[in-house]
Amino acid sequence: MAMHTDDDPTSSFDDVQRAVYEFVDRHGTATRAELLRSVRVDAGPAHSKPARSGNYTQQTALEPSTLESCLETLLAEGYLTESEGTLRVSVPGSPTELETESGAVTIRTAREPDREGILEAMRTVAQDGSYVVAADLATRLERAPALVRVNGTEDGSQSRMCFAAVLDSNTESETTADAGSGADSDSDSDTDSTPETDPTSADKPDDTRIVGWLHLDVPALDSRSHTAELTVGVVPAHRRAGIGRTLLEHGLEWAREAGYRKVVQGVPSSSETAISFLEANGWEREGVRADHYRLDDEFVDEVLFATWPTDS
Repeated sequence: MAMHTDDDPTSSFDDVQRAVYEFVDRHGTATRAELLRSVRVDAGPAHSKPARSGNYTQQTALEPSTLESCLETLLAEGYLTESEGTLRVSVPGSPTELETESGAVTIRTAREPDREGILEAMRTVAQDGSYVVAADLATRLERAPALVRVNGTEDGSQSRMCFAAVLDSNTESETTADAGSGADSDSDSDTDSTPETDPTSADKPDDTRIVGWLHLDVPALDSRSHTAELTVGVVPAHRRAGIGRTLLEHGLEWAREAGYRKVVQGVPSSSETAISFLEANGWEREGVRADHYRLDDEFVDEVLFATWPTDS
């Protein structure tokens, strides 16, 4: 299934444009060489057919001139973007920059090179065990072929959107760690240690200096295609700086523009910081699933939250 928009962005494509666009979307990024090597398009009816089969169409690789003509159109019309030879599906929205005590932080759409840093940030947030949804999401994204998937396909693959909070590589991180979980908190903390797995350490490549994320999953079921499931988190050393709130604004603005009616999130009842954060940002409690988690040999309820971005 595709992202829930009124118009299918591929409806006006010819066969070559659709094949190229879907390949880039499915893999997250692609180069011209990868497209020439991997994309196949119909070449007309085959001259022969295997036994016990119906009519079938022969497929062939793209000619370089055909690919260039296709990319010229997709780039000019804004369906794809290109940076240093790497093609990506265009995603609406402009980056936002925040000045924090740690330095400049940019909130932007996540890119494939961000994957390792985002996974580490999720696992860092999940370390104390209270925000287990972050650990589960990290496991799923580690296996996903693309970090951002704008248009899922009918084979059951899910669409997903991901935003990253990236610390400027030229700034030093000298902040006080917050021992809570989830996103920003207004409460004070007396913990002054940054986890050893903090992905903002100086030996990380610039693109993996991730201090927070927001992820939106789109269910593969048509009956729930109006709903997106959100998770958001900020690593402890960079909380209380507005990063979580700005990530949330980006995610909900994207959901609103994409036409989603409802955004949901479930958090353990033990995650008081995450619950306070969502309630402070206008989310409503919809219910509780009793004993949904087992944490440290104790059963913990899940609190279900929702917001309606099209109403705001």
